[in-house]
Amino acid sequence: MNSSLRSLALPFFRGRFTGLGGRLSMPRPDDAPSAHTPGIDPDRILIFGNGAAVGWGVRSHELALPGQLARQVSAVTGRGIDADVVSDPLITMQNAVDYLPVERVVTYDAIVIVIGFSDALRMTSVRRWRHDMSALLDRIVELRHDGAEIVVQAIHRPSSIKYFSLREGSAVDEHAERLNDVTRELCESLPGVRMIVSRDRSAAEVVDHTSQIPATELFKLIATTITSHLAPVLDDHFSRGREDCPLRYRPQTDDDRLEAIRILGILDTPHEKRFDDIVERARILLGTSGAAFSVVDRDRIWNKAVAGTTTREFPGEGAMCAVTITGGGPLIVPDVWEDTRFGASAEVRFYAGYPVQTSDGIRIGALCVTDSQPRTADSVDLVLLRELALAVQRELTRGAVALGV
Repeated sequence: MNSSLRSLALPFFRGRFTGLGGRLSMPRPDDAPSAHTPGIDPDRILIFGNGAAVGWGVRSHELALPGQLARQVSAVTGRGIDADVVSDPLITMQNAVDYLPVERVVTYDAIVIVIGFSDALRMTSVRRWRHDMSALLDRIVELRHDGAEIVVQAIHRPSSIKYFSLREGSAVDEHAERLNDVTRELCESLPGVRMIVSRDRSAAEVVDHTSQIPATELFKLIATTITSHLAPVLDDHFSRGREDCPLRYRPQTDDDRLEAIRILGILDTPHEKRFDDIVERARILLGTSGAAFSVVDRDRIWNKAVAGTTTREFPGEGAMCAVTITGGGPLIVPDVWEDTRFGASAEVRFYAGYPVQTSDGIRIGALCVTDSQPRTADSVDLVLLRELALAVQRELTRGAVALGV
């Protein structure tokens, strides 16, 4: 399309597709904005943007891009994955920087950016795109840790989505390619930043409800391309001992934690079967005399769920759960009586705990198991302990969604 015809068409395209994300009636995930695969030292991936990041066509992020990517990367690396997603249908290139989870970016080993489909539809100017994409990439580069990889998913051909009734090779398709050319140029100028193109250009970012290809298959195709690039990079991070990411599990203040607990409204509430069942399962499967889902309050440890001989509440000073939440991995204490960090307890000799966090990454407590006899550190399956802690997290998220938090 020549420049004069393009100028005449701009008002039509911009009017037709402005605010599109807020008008689509297709289903999208309403569960926790994350996906996980088993492993005690998981690689951490952030998926950011709109389009495929939103998860159009499915009801769970496990079926959408986070789950598909987590499983595919984990299958290649053999390690666990924590894949978080920050997405919104209303994110555009112009406002993307405002949606960045600024404090959390430094904690990720890789950042995947999926953005631009709606900008292509609205014919965002190349000049504006260059300015805003440059600002977004510069900001993420500034926030990331030195070894974190940034991957930008290329804009798919808008005509590949029948929902929009666009002709293949149309002005919108051509414009998407122009935006991709700019993105590729910007990525090539920055270290550790790369634009990738899905192997199947028909695997579009928004799923047409009349399409014969299930949404999950489209997310798998996108995840396959991302995995082929990310897996070797993540292997390199791991082989170097993750030395590039000292803040992988971000420090948090007491105020951060207490505010997150207040928002959840979980303190001093009655027992709930959903948490009781997880804790009892932990006690049985890990073969201990006690287990608990513990919330670390200001000056006390309050157990939302207990199994065995564990008490409901006790002082926070010198408590093992309070130490557990200072990091992102498990805390194992083979013999509490021999560890000078903790006060001797007549009931507890062995402790193993894994942090429990909110969907925003705030560690509020721990899923822990205890025993009246000392045990070796390798006597507990830490992968299983993490999976049980994640089960608690999923229940917390379901409760928060139900309350509209």
